[in-house]
Parts: sequence; structure tokens; C-alpha cells
Amino acid sequence: MRITKENLQQTIHRNKQIEEEIAHLIQYVEMTYKEIRIQSPEKQALQILRQHYFLQIPIPDQDFGGAIRVLQNGKKIFIINTAQQRVYQYFMYWHEIYHLLEQVTESHVITLDFDLNERKADYFAAQMLLGKDVYRYFMNLQEPVNFLDRVMVCIDMFKAPYKAVLIQLYEAAVTEKNEALQKEIEEHFDCRFTQDEWEQHFKRLHLDVSLIQPSNILDMRILENAIQAKQEAYPEVSTYQEHFEFLQQFIKNAKQTH
Repeated sequence: MRITKENLQQTIHRNKQIEEEIAHLIQYVEMTYKEIRIQSPEKQALQILRQHYFLQIPIPDQDFGGAIRVLQNGKKIFIINTAQQRVYQYFMYWHEIYHLLEQVTESHVITLDFDLNERKADYFAAQMLLGKDVYRYFMNLQEPVNFLDRVMVCIDMFKAPYKAVLIQLYEAAVTEKNEALQKEIEEHFDCRFTQDEWEQHFKRLHLDVSLIQPSNILDMRILENAIQAKQEAYPEVSTYQEHFEFLQQFIKNAKQTH
């Protein structure tokens, strides 16, 4: 079920139900990956994913955020669509790490739209990027005065997607009984912007435009290395050479596209 202004209250109720579970998971991440604790949530997530089969591919699909492929041997391949805005890519990093930690056993595609069925993964990702500070930061902004502009500033500051910021703000607004903010969020929650509109907003506010642009990174080295290792171990098996040639052609075609 897609999250809209109509089920925001239901979303917040669901967040309260899973809040303690996600807090424990965040503590687990802090302890397990303390050797790569980086003062940049998106960079830390990237380093965690790079310890696994992690692919970055620009895929021209507006709804496709990423995917997890579970192989027959149980190993997982994590895929990020780098044709999406960077803030969505950062969010997908942590979303996929949630599924890594919960030891997902089935392949599935991750869409960009926020979904109640994926609430745990989305809530975990939001907490890793936004924490509990976004409401205080938003309320303490002296300028801009306009609601939407202030949200854009929060996106820039916390490097998190539009809906993730609004859901976090709404949850805090309910807790603080800030009905005026709740109403503003409800009125703007289902807004959609073209890429040009995003960039106009960010440029007018002197924000980091690169955050709402795609990176279009193409990185499949982990697969290349794995296939080459198999080739060296089993030179008599022609299938590995065929796989390597197919992968090389795929990369070449993808680079030409971008």
C-alpha cells in the first residue's frame, strides 16, 4: 500500500509499533560496523554494502530504486539504480542494509514510492539518515519562511528524500501536538515535481543541486572479479568466458547509453 496523505496517521501508528525494534537494530549496526564508523551516513552505508555483492547501475525506470537478488547458494546481490536522484540512492543504501540484516531469503525489487509493506526497512533508513533532529532543525529555521522551501533545506541538510523528511516531521508534529505543521504536511505530502522543478527550487535556495540529480555510476567490478576468479580456477569451463564477455558487452552498452 503506497503511503499518501490519506494514510499518514496509519503510517505514524506503524512507526510507533516498530520504533523499539528499529532502535535495537540501529544499536546493532553501530556495534557491528564500528570499525567503519564514518561521520557521513550515506558513505558509511556505501562501505557496508561494498563488503557484499554490490552493483551500481543506471536504469531508466522512474519507479525502480533497487533490488536484492538471492542466489541459489544463499548469497545476495544488492543493486542500486544510479539513474535516480542521489538522495534516493542514499536512502536505498540503508533500505537494502535493513534487508541484509534481517537476512532476507527471497529476491525482490524495491520501488521508490514509500510503502506500508516496507515500513520497517523505510523507517530504519529514515532513522539512519534523519535521526530525531529533523523536527528541531526545521522549527528552528529562521528562513526561509515558506513551508516547502524549509523542507528543501532539510533535504539538503540531511540528504534524505522528500517523503522521508515529511513522514519524520509529521511523526514529530503529532507527538508535539503541532496541528498547523500536520496540516501543512498533509497539504504537500502528495506533491510531485519534475526534475526541472527540483533543480529550480534548489538553485533558488542556493542548495546542493547534485543531491537531487542522478549520479549515473556504473560499477559492476564485484561481478567482473568473481567471474575472472572462476575463469582462473576452472579454465576448462567455457561458460565463465561467455559470462565475462556478456558482462563486458553489457557494461559497454550501458556506458554508451549515458
